[in-house]
Amino acid sequence: MSTTPYFDGVLVDATDRSEPMEIEFGRSSDWQDENLIYLVVDDRSLILDDATGRTLYQAMMKLGAYLGYDQKG
Repeated sequence: MSTTPYFDGVLVDATDRSEPMEIEFGRSSDWQDENLIYLVVDDRSLILDDATGRTLYQAMMKLGAYLGYDQKG
Protein backbone atom coordinates (compact mmCIF):
# COMPACT_ATOMS: atom_id res chain seq x y z
CA MET A 1 0.00 0.00 0.00
CA SER A 2 1.34 3.43 -0.88
CA THR A 3 0.47 5.87 1.89
CA THR A 4 1.38 9.34 3.07
CA PRO A 5 0.60 9.77 6.76
CA TYR A 6 -0.64 13.19 7.89
CA PHE A 7 -1.17 12.28 11.56
CA ASP A 8 0.29 9.49 13.65
CA GLY A 9 -0.10 9.70 17.39
CA VAL A 10 -1.68 8.54 20.60
CA LEU A 11 -4.82 10.29 21.82
CA VAL A 12 -6.20 10.16 25.34
CA ASP A 13 -9.69 10.90 26.56
CA ALA A 14 -9.77 14.19 28.48
CA THR A 15 -12.04 12.61 31.13
CA ASP A 16 -10.49 9.11 31.35
CA ARG A 17 -6.79 8.94 30.57
CA SER A 18 -6.56 5.21 31.31
CA GLU A 19 -7.09 3.92 27.75
CA PRO A 20 -5.00 5.76 25.15
CA MET A 21 -5.88 5.19 21.49
CA GLU A 22 -3.35 4.94 18.65
CA ILE A 23 -4.54 6.82 15.55
CA GLU A 24 -3.00 7.33 12.13
CA PHE A 25 -4.59 8.86 9.05
CA GLY A 26 -3.46 10.07 5.68
CA ARG A 27 -3.56 9.40 1.94
CA SER A 28 -3.68 5.95 0.43
CA SER A 29 -3.47 4.88 -3.20
CA ASP A 30 -4.06 1.22 -2.39
CA TRP A 31 -7.48 0.96 -4.02
CA GLN A 32 -7.49 1.23 -7.84
CA ASP A 33 -4.64 3.78 -7.64
CA GLU A 34 -7.07 6.42 -6.33
CA ASN A 35 -5.94 8.88 -3.67
CA LEU A 36 -8.24 8.19 -0.73
CA ILE A 37 -8.24 8.83 3.02
CA TYR A 38 -7.10 5.94 5.19
CA LEU A 39 -7.59 5.60 8.95
CA VAL A 40 -5.84 3.26 11.38
CA VAL A 41 -7.30 3.10 14.89
CA ASP A 42 -5.65 0.68 17.33
CA ASP A 43 -4.21 -1.35 14.42
CA ARG A 44 -7.57 -1.57 12.60
CA SER A 45 -7.34 -0.13 9.05
CA LEU A 46 -10.02 1.48 6.94
CA ILE A 47 -9.82 3.09 3.49
CA LEU A 48 -12.69 5.52 2.85
CA ASP A 49 -14.32 5.87 -0.56
CA ASP A 50 -14.20 9.36 -2.08
CA ALA A 51 -17.73 10.37 -1.00
CA THR A 52 -17.19 9.23 2.60
CA GLY A 53 -13.79 10.93 2.76
CA ARG A 54 -15.32 14.21 1.57
CA THR A 55 -18.16 13.90 4.12
CA LEU A 56 -15.66 13.30 6.94
CA TYR A 57 -13.52 16.24 5.80
CA GLN A 58 -16.50 18.61 5.63
CA ALA A 59 -17.74 17.52 9.06
CA MET A 60 -14.30 18.04 10.64
CA MET A 61 -13.99 21.48 9.01
CA LYS A 62 -17.42 22.49 10.39
CA LEU A 63 -16.51 21.19 13.85
CA GLY A 64 -13.15 22.98 13.81
CA ALA A 65 -14.83 26.23 12.78
CA TYR A 66 -17.48 25.85 15.49
CA LEU A 67 -14.76 25.30 18.11
CA GLY A 68 -12.77 28.26 16.79
CA TYR A 69 -9.80 26.15 15.69
CA ASP A 70 -9.70 28.05 12.41
CA GLN A 71 -8.99 31.30 14.28
CA LYS A 72 -5.51 32.48 15.13
CA GLY A 73 -4.93 31.69 18.73
